[in-house]
Amino acid sequence: MRWCFPALCLVALASTTICLAEVRFPHGSTAYVIAAPATPLEKRVTNDLTDYLGKVLKKPPRVVANLAGVPAKSPAIILSSKTISAPVPLSAPAGSEESFAISTTSSAGRPLVLAVGSTDRGLKRAVQRLIIRSLQQDDALVIPSIQVSEKPWIAEREWTVCPWVPQHVRGAFVNPYADNRMNIWLYSDEQLARYAAMYDWFGFSGAQLMETCYSYAVMGSPEAFQGRQKALARFVKENGQNVSLWIWAAEFNGYGWLDPDVTYTPENGKSAFDDPKVRRAFEKYYDIYARLAPDVDRLIGHFYDPGALRDRSDVFKYMRLLEGKFKAKNPNVRMSIDAWAAGLDYMDQLVQNGFSEYLLLEMSMPHLFKPGERERFHEHAKKLGLKVGVWGWYTTEYESDQLPSLYVNAQVYKQFCQQMKQGALQVQPASYWSEMEAHHINNIYSMYAASQLLWNPDRDPHEILQELAEGIWGPRNGPKVLAALELIQELRSGSRWETYWWTLPDYRLGSQNPNEDLRRANEVIAALEGMQPDSSFVTKFPLPFPPATFVELMLPHLRQIRLFADFRIKYNLIREAAKNGIPTAKLGEMISAAWQPIPEFNTWIGTFGQPESKMQDQMARKLCKDLGVEVAEPSWSKSQDANRLLQKIQNLQRRERSAWTFSPSGLNEFFWPKEKFQTRFQKLIDDGCIRKVGEDKYQLVNWGDYRYLR
Repeated sequence: MRWCFPALCLVALASTTICLAEVRFPHGSTAYVIAAPATPLEKRVTNDLTDYLGKVLKKPPRVVANLAGVPAKSPAIILSSKTISAPVPLSAPAGSEESFAISTTSSAGRPLVLAVGSTDRGLKRAVQRLIIRSLQQDDALVIPSIQVSEKPWIAEREWTVCPWVPQHVRGAFVNPYADNRMNIWLYSDEQLARYAAMYDWFGFSGAQLMETCYSYAVMGSPEAFQGRQKALARFVKENGQNVSLWIWAAEFNGYGWLDPDVTYTPENGKSAFDDPKVRRAFEKYYDIYARLAPDVDRLIGHFYDPGALRDRSDVFKYMRLLEGKFKAKNPNVRMSIDAWAAGLDYMDQLVQNGFSEYLLLEMSMPHLFKPGERERFHEHAKKLGLKVGVWGWYTTEYESDQLPSLYVNAQVYKQFCQQMKQGALQVQPASYWSEMEAHHINNIYSMYAASQLLWNPDRDPHEILQELAEGIWGPRNGPKVLAALELIQELRSGSRWETYWWTLPDYRLGSQNPNEDLRRANEVIAALEGMQPDSSFVTKFPLPFPPATFVELMLPHLRQIRLFADFRIKYNLIREAAKNGIPTAKLGEMISAAWQPIPEFNTWIGTFGQPESKMQDQMARKLCKDLGVEVAEPSWSKSQDANRLLQKIQNLQRRERSAWTFSPSGLNEFFWPKEKFQTRFQKLIDDGCIRKVGEDKYQLVNWGDYRYLR
């Protein structure tokens, strides 16, 4: 049943309406909300608004059916999920379930706020925007003058819940010092519900869950991980959002998960689809995946590249098998596939094999497409009748096999959205767009910017970050957090993809003025360390932790930025000293004093390590080489690295029943310089952990302690 309001009560006032600058609700007064919620989401939305009003005004609001229940001259908020005809006509734009309109006005001397959605989902967006735009003043809650009518740029916008956790680094090694408050799979149901609600309030229309064997290893079993997946899916749907499930559909082993029954290689003369052993493994994991079918609206296959199958005929046959298992449990599930780095021929083969109904998701990473290639990709998809979307990966942050850390990519993301808007999406629009959320609560800043820019790609990144900071910390503390966010953005991400992505020539950390970086870092750290919670402010966003927790998790990153700026200052002084003829021995002492590896603290690192520490290591090694100086690295640093390399070897041995023989050349997942890797590997030999068994062949000394047992 749709919402309705008694026509006589409203129409009688229509002729007296006027525009109003703002609507004020004095503290201690009763706020009136005119609503008749009929659906569960309408009830949830009404409760969100009344809960906020009650906390700010410190008096419970009242929900009434019409204006007759509101005292004369008292301000009121009217909510509706259909067009309002009176006292002031207001309707949401057509073309989206999430479109909404908000208007501040007055009627017969009564201040009014009108919020209308095209559906209950649109009304939800109206109420969220209303709360975010509200002003908590000393004597009143103020709704400033608002006249908006909006619908999203991209129809479906999902946050991709990348399943990495902070302590288990890609299945290579364990970092026990990483803060587990970033591990969402450890959250209580209440925290997980608030986490899902937070991303709904950010503006995403759905969540993309990910199913990988890595998560089975971390949680101990598919059942344990899927239990948390199901809970998260339930909370997402309660927000009125959709749920997608992304599956690495040809990868059932590795990253810490061991299943010796899995094989991808068929016997001679057989295909991978027809070989009984290969088929048995696929059937086993597809049945596991299909347990989630009733909980999801869309299935996304990450199938061909990367993946363990080598023949596309097998790929397509197995994709049909997976689709059949899902549709047997959920006939309404929609199908998608991400193209990763596939070319135009992949689209041809999709159509030739009958997959034209699949939504094709292109990769977001800008440097994967040469100028004009993305436009040609869209032209070809349009010619073939394929609908396209964007599978966002790395455009908001790095994942655990790269350089995960706290990034603020608002400007980077704005640049990419504009490139897409003015380029490929002119050729063929995208109906779907997801963005990777891998660092969880530590990268909400980039994710908020992404959600807002996917709604409106023309928004100002500074305004977006300010809106989030003040929405969480209030007008007193928000500017302090904003200054920290913009420092991180400038020094770690920059304004362009080219300054952010670590393999490109323009990648950099820090500005051209390390002295200024140090000054600003000291300033924001002092401000955040001395910041006291504003008890008078009511946070506008649902959060899984108090706002202070987010600051605690931000501070180690700011300290790393500060240490790197200090190192760069010393680095420049050493370069200058060398020009001035300082003796080599003295230069060595100066380098040794300056080259103190930047600590990881409790931050989430990836296989490449901590960004500033990695850059410092490169700069210091080059400095030593350029000046002809040898400097001994700290022993603790070599020991930490060697231990991580040893864990990787031990994890690989766990896959084998007999001694695993390896060559060092295939072990440098850490992307260390050659000389650094050699010193770490040699330490394992010197410490008696590994032994040489042949020309460039090695084994663990105690390999039997780590062999596969079943």
